[in-house]
Amino acid sequence: MYNFQHNSSFHPDVPMLQQGWDSTSLGEFKLCPRKYFYTIILGYAPRGESVHLTFGLHYHSSLEAYDHAKSTGANHTEALRAAIRHAAKVTWNEKLNRPWVSDDSYKNRETLIRTIVWYLDQFREDPLNTVQLANGKPAVELSFRFETSYTAPGGLPYLLSGHLDRLGTLDGTPYVLDRKTTKSALSPRYFEEYSPDNQFTLYSLAGRVVYNTDVKGIIVDAAQIGANFSRFQREFVYRTQAQLNEWYHDLGFWLEQAQGMAVVASANWLVSPPAETILNAAKFYPMNDKACRLYGGCPFRGICSKSPESRARWLKADFVSRRWDPLVARGDV
Repeated sequence: MYNFQHNSSFHPDVPMLQQGWDSTSLGEFKLCPRKYFYTIILGYAPRGESVHLTFGLHYHSSLEAYDHAKSTGANHTEALRAAIRHAAKVTWNEKLNRPWVSDDSYKNRETLIRTIVWYLDQFREDPLNTVQLANGKPAVELSFRFETSYTAPGGLPYLLSGHLDRLGTLDGTPYVLDRKTTKSALSPRYFEEYSPDNQFTLYSLAGRVVYNTDVKGIIVDAAQIGANFSRFQREFVYRTQAQLNEWYHDLGFWLEQAQGMAVVASANWLVSPPAETILNAAKFYPMNDKACRLYGGCPFRGICSKSPESRARWLKADFVSRRWDPLVARGDV
């Protein structure tokens, strides 16, 4: 079964048309329609663990445990213990009865716990105050979803969705906090990469639309992970209303392009013999061969380098299926 089948983010009548989008799926489409087709529509992912993804997920969920503990009245030490307990639990493989094993000297269980402790120690007296939601819960790991003014076939609205690490105020000014981990040096160039940036612009827009607050932009808490050190730096990434309007205007172009490809690809998918479905549908999602070497190299570069008629076999042999549904919430909105 492919990703677009029985997935709530896809259109009910145009099988391969994504109706609910997030920064990941939109970013993949902007980068390369063919890669988007493989990852989001078909749902293929490389075999084996992504250390960077695993490390990032554990880092975020552990800091979320700290934020939740603090919101219930715990002091720093108590909340820190909650974060460490969580990190220890999620990095323990119960089936194998052993801790998470990483072959990366920078990102592993030891450096994860070290980074959590050192980050929370550095921001122990954090001036950023977490917003409390109407339901009394802290604005931590928030899932959002909202309708756009752009419509899909049948008049159904396109949706934007995602997850915010934390919503807070600094000196009375609201910001979205986003935590990043990287091996790169925390130089001005590192932070400049977030302006412009698809994810951060969407998050700024979501803060204004969903939570009805005049978010000024993103506070980036970046952690540089080394084998023997962890360094942290906080910087501000601003978005004006004019920038948000520009991004939203451009969104209409990208949705129109995606819709055009999906309508034709869906029709061909339904009428093609099973052995030819991927080949026939993929040709409607053009390859951006200038993006193949970006970000350390596309994982599908080896697939695209092969002759088209053999690609479906190589996909099934070298990749696994995974479900990516942007409309699945992680917490209360």
